[in-house]
Amino acid sequence: MSRPTSERAVVDALAEVLRGMGITVRLEAARKAGCADMEAVLPSGQRLFLDYLPTLTAEGMAGTARRLRAALPEGALAGVVVRRLGPGLLDACKAEGVCAFGLDGNAYVRAPGVYVERYRPAAEERRLPSSGTCFTAKASRLVRALLALHPEALPRAALAEKTGLSRGYVSILTSRLVEDGQVSVRSDRLHVEDPDRLLDAWAAHHRMDRHHRLHFAAVANSPEQGMEKLARALETAGVAFAFTGGTGGYLLAPHTTPEGVTAYVDRVPGPLAGIHPVAKGGNVLLLVPQDAGVFQFTTASPFGPVASVAQVYLDLLGMPGRAREQADMLRQERLHFGKGTP
Repeated sequence: MSRPTSERAVVDALAEVLRGMGITVRLEAARKAGCADMEAVLPSGQRLFLDYLPTLTAEGMAGTARRLRAALPEGALAGVVVRRLGPGLLDACKAEGVCAFGLDGNAYVRAPGVYVERYRPAAEERRLPSSGTCFTAKASRLVRALLALHPEALPRAALAEKTGLSRGYVSILTSRLVEDGQVSVRSDRLHVEDPDRLLDAWAAHHRMDRHHRLHFAAVANSPEQGMEKLARALETAGVAFAFTGGTGGYLLAPHTTPEGVTAYVDRVPGPLAGIHPVAKGGNVLLLVPQDAGVFQFTTASPFGPVASVAQVYLDLLGMPGRAREQADMLRQERLHFGKGTP
């Protein structure tokens, strides 16, 4: 059974999704039953037990369905609550006969006398302003470090050294994070109280339009060939880089095949062998970042460095197509803080 990070927030969000459907949530009843995180009661009176699995993927649905049904009272229905209920996961829930609710407002319920199917494609999320927060391009160096190093807790001086921020600026940012309840300071070390909540807060402020975009075209018969060609060209040109977006997700936790290659570069490159600039489109996207912090806490790969796991996750959230599915897989596989994953 997976307990939500912020139980009351999840229950409140779920109640909002269920509003208007005549469905109520009984958290205590489910706890006493010991088989799920929440119990929803359908208008017919039938009991629907729900587990909160924020990063559940379509591929994991079959095993999850078996586990849920094995623990349910006789006659009860199985269900899941996820952050986003996309088309792939929705189809998997239908195939397994499992009800599903997304905190994005999407839902699927099929029971005697009840049928609800609500799916709205994800629209561009409204981003919160980052000015004056810990999530500006430069300030986010500290957040990136805290997430990358979790569960290790470091003193402010060490974090300043690792991020290249001044000690004074780290102290200012620490005060803001403490005030927001994101971190606590114990024995002069910064402890992240809830890394999932910190990552979600960063995501709410993150903006891909901060970066200068450069479009290129290259001949490549596979993602690997495209990555190898770009890495070789950038290394020859002396340009520092780090893969991100679909490319980064593919290298860190493969789920979808990227249509092109995406990478941060430390400057606008000159001519690149075999890679030609185009006005727009193309299959190579280079991003000149607003702040060099994106090159910190990278992960090595056979093709070159990959931006930090949290950075790749945030970038995927701001990209079109199946990027959100890849983001969910990356979060499940590499940002599972409950297991101490960096």
